Amino acid sequence: MNNQEVLKKIRLLVGNSKVISDPEQLKNTDGLPNREYEKSFGINMTVPPMAIVFAENVDDVVKVLTFCNDNGINVIARGGGSAGEGLLEAREAGTLMLDCSKMNKLISFDQENMMATAQCGYSFDQLEKMANKNGLTTGHGPQSISLAQIGGLVATRSTGQFSTYYGGIEDMVCGLEAVMPDGRVIRIRNVPRRAAGPDLRHLFIGSEGAIAIITEVTVKLFPYYPNDMWLGGYIVDNIEIGFATIREIMVSGYKPSVLRLYDKSDMDYNFGSVKLKNEEAFMFFTAEGPSEIAQGTGAGIDRIALKNGGNYIGTKAVEHWLEHRNDLCQKIGSEANMKRHRETNVYYGTLEVSASWTDIVEIYHNVMARVPVKIENLVMLGGHVSHSYINGTNIYFVYRLRMNSPETAHDEMMELIKAICNEVIQYPTGGVVHHHGMGKERVIYAKQEHGSSYSLMEDLKKTFDPQNIMNRGTLIQVYDA
Repeated sequence: MNNQEVLKKIRLLVGNSKVISDPEQLKNTDGLPNREYEKSFGINMTVPPMAIVFAENVDDVVKVLTFCNDNGINVIARGGGSAGEGLLEAREAGTLMLDCSKMNKLISFDQENMMATAQCGYSFDQLEKMANKNGLTTGHGPQSISLAQIGGLVATRSTGQFSTYYGGIEDMVCGLEAVMPDGRVIRIRNVPRRAAGPDLRHLFIGSEGAIAIITEVTVKLFPYYPNDMWLGGYIVDNIEIGFATIREIMVSGYKPSVLRLYDKSDMDYNFGSVKLKNEEAFMFFTAEGPSEIAQGTGAGIDRIALKNGGNYIGTKAVEHWLEHRNDLCQKIGSEANMKRHRETNVYYGTLEVSASWTDIVEIYHNVMARVPVKIENLVMLGGHVSHSYINGTNIYFVYRLRMNSPETAHDEMMELIKAICNEVIQYPTGGVVHHHGMGKERVIYAKQEHGSSYSLMEDLKKTFDPQNIMNRGTLIQVYDA
């Protein structure tokens, strides 16, 4: 069938009003911050989908997926549209975008059992605010929270700014509902824990729309004690001391809700609330929970930080971060940001990786020393730690890149991404993607990332999506980056 025949069939299945095929409305459907720089100049190098179908219920999703599966049509699922890494980009003509943002009902808010259930398009910001009004929290605070919807957070294996205490989205999902490519509706029940074989939730958490479309999610709720939060900020002589300090905090058994370490370049550009000398770094912490836990955790953190030479500077910088931590999300896609691109020809981006405590320090220094030599148009390179574990941590590398032209901007950005990832992947514990998902950009590292287990990913895709209709090019590489 040609595109017109496909759209005619789809309209008969779900109704004419749910199908958008106007070329103007199909531009820039690939979400933010995808291709933001080139879009600032009115240029879009990606292939528009043939249509957007707005699903309003599970039945719509079943009908569309069944039809596309029978006819070999590539489907990209979209929610809040904040996905990076080219996740929502159509890389081939004839792709259908299935938008689930209108499936936005809260199904239950169960304080007795500390669970909330919502359709995939429900605003996570709205859920968090409702929880707060009831003395609770979801524990999940992604920077994209103002845009994020619950289904997309699960599909991208999201983590939030308070993950060191509450965990990532994988630690919060109780159960879910999903529609498979062949139209089967699958439900994983909200059991507190089970030992009935492999945990099937993880077929869908982080599946990036390449296995199924998640239509409903149940997440945990946690007690919330904002008035009992402990805060503390410290300057250290160099970033190595910072790494050693946060490692000691984690392996000693303390669980701060926020644990961050900034080098001078990152701190200067993004916040500027602490003036650092060359080589100095800034680390800060928050601790949550009942007062006894929060204050006890804070006392332990303070003791370790001071013992390692940290200079305590109070809480103002931490309060500044808490207030402004999501400002970047508000800037992305704004006219002011696009104007800045046109005036400066400079793009700001991030890349988040992870490794063990031993490897992460070497990775940081190698990236900072080697990447600027390889990337001539690099204006700024810095980094910060934002998610830590007993066995290692992440680094968010941040950069500013002076682009030669809008048409070559994506290729120039990919050169930088590859330069950083190549430094990371050579280490035995180096992971080239911590929480944004691989999308169609970092999937080029999937074979190296998974090693001998990559064949299981291929088997997973073949088993559950044998027609390969679900967001082709994610999980398994199909296209060049």
